[in-house]
Amino acid sequence: MELPFIKENSPKPLYQQVADWMLENIRTGNWEKGHKLPAEEDLAKQINISRGTLRNAIATLIKQELLIQVQGKGTFVEKDKLSYPFAQELISFAESMETRGIKFITKVLEKKVIQPSPDIKKKLALDESDKVLYLKRVRFIQNQPATLLENWISLNRCPGIELENFEVISLFKAIEKHTEATINFGIRNFSAKILEENQAKLLDLAEKDPVLYLDQITFSNEKVPLECSVVLLRTDKYEITSILTR
Repeated sequence: MELPFIKENSPKPLYQQVADWMLENIRTGNWEKGHKLPAEEDLAKQINISRGTLRNAIATLIKQELLIQVQGKGTFVEKDKLSYPFAQELISFAESMETRGIKFITKVLEKKVIQPSPDIKKKLALDESDKVLYLKRVRFIQNQPATLLENWISLNRCPGIELENFEVISLFKAIEKHTEATINFGIRNFSAKILEENQAKLLDLAEKDPVLYLDQITFSNEKVPLECSVVLLRTDKYEITSILTR
């Protein structure tokens, strides 16, 4: 198949004309969101261009966030990113998804009572003998991992929380169930992070891929720290939103 609109005398380079053709397929819905493109070699032969030209066209649409390449799987039409309001309100991943009617699955990787590290003790203002519940989970949307979460919860302030099934109940709901106080506010810090090998496997990404790193401490209405956590969020499919007013 040759592209009928490719013009040899066009001021546009060939790769841009191919990118325009691909863009038209996306805009018209001929290539739906999530559509997998044929292998580069096959597609280049179909439209009678070189693989180098095709790669430049694909790279152009990747920069525009219209295509995405997944290592070992191929090139896909980018799906709309889900946005989280984590930067504007104290809401958990589960609460955010439930509010919008989006189905998700939680897989608990680790759940154990431990003696916290000095850093965790400091964040939670714990005594030397205090223990915490350590929780490590992955949350999935549309069968794809979205976030990797690690939490440390004060057992003195949330007694019995270690008995909960965290594949069914959200952490914030469990905390408020097991403490007399309510969650009042939190401190969240955002930064970029490069994935380590084990983290990349859990998020179905490549080692050293960038993700959004969230460091959080959650407080009761009495300004007592209840839990601290770190969250790794895939930014190739999900984004943080913040609505600001003046």
